[in-house]
Amino acid sequence: MLADDFFLVAWDTTGSGKPRMHLQGIALGLAGALIAELVLAQRIAVSGVRLGVVDPRPVQEKVADNALSEMINSAHHTDIRTWLAYLAQRSVADVSGRLETAGLLQREAPKLLKRKQVRYFSTDFSRAMWPVTRLRLGLARRQPLSPQDMALATLVDACDLTDTVLDEPSDRRAARHYLTTLLAAMPQPLSDLSRQVGAAVGDAVLTYRI
Repeated sequence: MLADDFFLVAWDTTGSGKPRMHLQGIALGLAGALIAELVLAQRIAVSGVRLGVVDPRPVQEKVADNALSEMINSAHHTDIRTWLAYLAQRSVADVSGRLETAGLLQREAPKLLKRKQVRYFSTDFSRAMWPVTRLRLGLARRQPLSPQDMALATLVDACDLTDTVLDEPSDRRAARHYLTTLLAAMPQPLSDLSRQVGAAVGDAVLTYRI
C-alpha cells in the first residue's frame, strides 16, 4: 500500500526507530498517501483543491475503508486540506498499525519519562529498504515509474524528504529535474493532491519552527 511505503521512507525503521522529520509533517504526508490510495483505487476523485467520492464500494482494507466511509458520511466536506488535517490526526497510528498487523513493524514504547516518542523498528530489513531503494534507482536513472511510485515520489518531495532517498548529492540535481517532469506527466488527480500536501506541510513547518 502507498501509505505503508511512505511510512518506510519517512521513518528510520532500520536504524534509530525515529521519524526523519517532525511528526506533523509525516502525519500530513501519510494522510495524503491514504487519500492517494483511494484515488488509485478509483474510489474518490480529486480536482484542484476538492475531492469527492465516485465509487462507495469498499477497498477491502480496513484503514482505507474507514477513510472512505468517513468521506461518504461527510460528503459536504470536499476541501482536500480539511481531509488532510483530519486524517493526519491518526495517520501515524493507522499506518504503523497496518504494518504491525502485517508483521513488518515492531513498536517500542518509551521506557524513560523524558523520552515520549514511540519508536518503530522493521522486522524485515529488505522490505523496509525497498521503497527508498526503488525510488532512488528510479529517480537517479530517470526510469519510468508506475502511478503508485509517481505518487510516492511526489509525496516524498512534498514533505522535503527527497534528500533522504537520494543520499548521493551528485544525483540530486538531475533527480529533482526528473521530479518536475514526473509531476507534469502524472495523472491530474495525483498531481493536484501532491500540491495540496506540499502546501499543508509547508504551513506545518512554519508553525513547527515558530
